[in-house]
Amino acid sequence: MKQLFLALLFITNSALAQDSVRLSGKILNPLSDSLIVSYNDNAIAYYPKDFIAHVDQKGNFSLAFPIPHGVYTQATVIHRGKAAEVILQPGDSMYLSVDAAHFDSTLHFQGRGSAIQNFIAKHTIAAGRINQYVLKVKTHINKEPDEFLKNMEHERKIESEFLEKNKTGLPKSFVSYWTALFQYYNYFFMEQYPQMHAMIKVRKYTDSVPEANYAVVSHLPYAFNDSLLQLSPYLLYLTGVFEIKLKAAGYTFYGHDTTGYRKFQDSVLKLVYKLLPPKSAEYYMAQNLYGRARNQPIERTEFMFADFKKRWPESKYLPTLDKQVALAERLAPGQPAPDFNITTADGKQMKLSDLRGNVVYLNFWASWCKQCVGEIIKEGKMKSLIKNKPLEFVYVSIDNDTAADNKLIAKYKMEGLFTHSNGEWSAPEVQLYGVQSLPAYFLIDEDGKFATQNPPPSPLQSTELILALERLFK
Repeated sequence: MKQLFLALLFITNSALAQDSVRLSGKILNPLSDSLIVSYNDNAIAYYPKDFIAHVDQKGNFSLAFPIPHGVYTQATVIHRGKAAEVILQPGDSMYLSVDAAHFDSTLHFQGRGSAIQNFIAKHTIAAGRINQYVLKVKTHINKEPDEFLKNMEHERKIESEFLEKNKTGLPKSFVSYWTALFQYYNYFFMEQYPQMHAMIKVRKYTDSVPEANYAVVSHLPYAFNDSLLQLSPYLLYLTGVFEIKLKAAGYTFYGHDTTGYRKFQDSVLKLVYKLLPPKSAEYYMAQNLYGRARNQPIERTEFMFADFKKRWPESKYLPTLDKQVALAERLAPGQPAPDFNITTADGKQMKLSDLRGNVVYLNFWASWCKQCVGEIIKEGKMKSLIKNKPLEFVYVSIDNDTAADNKLIAKYKMEGLFTHSNGEWSAPEVQLYGVQSLPAYFLIDEDGKFATQNPPPSPLQSTELILALERLFK
C-alpha cells in the first residue's frame, strides 16, 4: 500500500511538473518586495494572468505557476519597472539571478529551460526585445513595394544570423519556433502594407488604396500549420491573409455597402473552410466572431455563434465567445445603458442617469493613450458645429494617475464631463461596458438606451459622427 501511495504521489507530482513552471532565484539590489510573471493564454482575447512571488530582504524568491500544456508560452518577468522576456514550456524549473541596478546585462538563468532564457537575454542586449523587430519593420512601410520587401527581408536575415551564431544548446523545436516568429511577423506586415503605405502618403486615415500597393501581397504565401497556433504572429497572419488576398485580386466594396461587405465576408469564409487546416480554421472563426460580435447586427452575431457551436461543440474558445456574445446582447440597441457614478472635475456628484433627456457620447480614455488624447482634442473643434443641442460628452478615464489626466485636460482646454474609474481594466464601469481597448465609444439616446450596435464613428471622421448624433435628437 505504501509503495502504491508513493507511486501515485510521483505520478501526481510528475503530471504537475509537466504543466507548470518553477522559478526561484535571487535579486541583488531589489527594488520592491515582489516579482511578477505575466502571460496571456487566451488566443482570441487579452486576459493576462499574473503570478506574484514575494521577494525577501535578501532578494530571494520562489514561485510555481501553471502554464498551457504542450506549447511554448511568451511571458514577462517583472520587477518594479524592470522586465525580461521569457519563452516557457511545461516542466521548466529554473534559478534566476539578476542585479536590479543593471537588469538586462546581469540576467542569468540556470536549470531546465535556462538555455532558451539565456538566449533571449542575450538577444535583448544585442538586438532589443522581440517587439523591437516589429518597430524596425514598421519603419520600412513608407518605402515603395520593392524596397519595403528588400528591407524587411534584411531585418529577418539579421535575426536568422543571430540565431545561427547562438543556437548551441537550444532545443530544435525552439529553433523552429524562433525562426517562424520573425517570418510570420514579416507576413503580417505584408498584409498591413497596402493601406498603411497609403495612409502614410496622404497623412490621414483612408480606405482608398492604390493598386500598386498590392504588389507586396503577390509575394505573400499561404503558409498554414496548426502547430504554429502557439505563435502570436501566426495568429495575426491568419486574421488578415484571406481579406488582403481578395482585395489584391480586385474584390472591392464601399464603406456603407452592407450587402457588398457581407458578400466579401462570405467569400473569405469559403476560403477559410477550403484552405485552413482544422485547428487553424477553428481559431479563425472564433477570432472572427469575437472581433465582430459587438460591431454587427446582434442577429448576425447570434447566428454565427450558433453555427460555431454546431461545428465545434467542444471548442476551448466557447467560454470566451459565450461571454462576448452575452456582452453584445447586453449592449445592443434599445438596451438600457448601465448607470454609474460621476464625480466631475469641480467635485460635483452625479450619475449617468441624471443626463436623461440628453444624447450622451460616452468615451473611455487614459492619459497614456495618445490616440485617445488626440481624438478628444479634435472633438473640441467638432463641438462648435453642434450648438444648442441636448448633447453631453462624458469622458471616463481608466488611468489611476489622475494628475496626468487633469494636466492634459487643462493644457488642451478639454470640455465635457470628466470622471475617473478606479481600478483600471478591472474597474466596475469598464466591466459594465465591456471595454477591451482604448479609446472606446458608446452612443446613448435621450431615453438612456444604447443607440447603435456599432461604436459611433471616431471624432476623426467628424462628418459621420455629427450625422449619427443629429439622427438622435428628438
